[in-house]
Amino acid sequence: MTDIDSGKIEKIIRHVSATIVMPRFKNLLKSEIREKGPGDVVTIADEESEREFSKLLQEALPGSMVVGEEAVSKDRTIIKRFSGDHPVWIIDPVDGTHNFSHGSEKFGILISLVQNGQTLYGWAFDAPGNRMAVAQRGAGTFIDGKRVKVSCKATDMKQLVGRGSGRHIDASRFKEFILQRCSLHDYMDFITGVANFVVHMPKVTPWDHGATNLLAAEAGGHVAMNNVDTPYDPTLYGQAFLLVAPDKEWWQKLYPVLYPKSQKAKVS
Repeated sequence: MTDIDSGKIEKIIRHVSATIVMPRFKNLLKSEIREKGPGDVVTIADEESEREFSKLLQEALPGSMVVGEEAVSKDRTIIKRFSGDHPVWIIDPVDGTHNFSHGSEKFGILISLVQNGQTLYGWAFDAPGNRMAVAQRGAGTFIDGKRVKVSCKATDMKQLVGRGSGRHIDASRFKEFILQRCSLHDYMDFITGVANFVVHMPKVTPWDHGATNLLAAEAGGHVAMNNVDTPYDPTLYGQAFLLVAPDKEWWQKLYPVLYPKSQKAKVS
């Protein structure tokens, strides 16, 4: 396992946030916001911070490679960098760009380190809230230095609070289900006990889920794709059903409620 100084990476994240991302929050010009695809917004802060992260992270770990959201949007072949034995940094320079560009504080920065198909480290920085969540494979999840563990006291589905995305979700089945348009805040809510589950479909990306799913798993959550026993793959960029629950039992209860009928037909 590649060993790194997690504190050094936290300092890099805070530095880029303070010098590039936060100065642009609520200060973007119209010319600094554009669509890279239908409904998919990118800002100058995304692009500039990803370039800076790429430079600083590769300096911190010589021989590593980078897969960044904005770079992949221009050249999908960059995903091939996951092949081989070298460690790969995954960068989401501004997770929740839509919110960021509209003045909402539901955004942040996601960084993870992947090697041989496994996420080794994950960082999630809630920049407006100044909260740093960190996880190392096999070593637990921490927010600002304090270890966190998930639990669920609910005994009925109507008591559950959910976060995530998906057109076919019937929110009336739960106490609350909110689309926040920010993977970081979905998972922050999960590991802090604000939410009981997170579901993302129909698309899963390395930058949205590499760091966040390690945070959830190391906090004791059950993370799986498509099937209760299908482990999350941090290199996946494509169609999938991804569900995170407090434990395997709740995962199995939520699956038939959340998994789209259209997907069931394809699997059967």
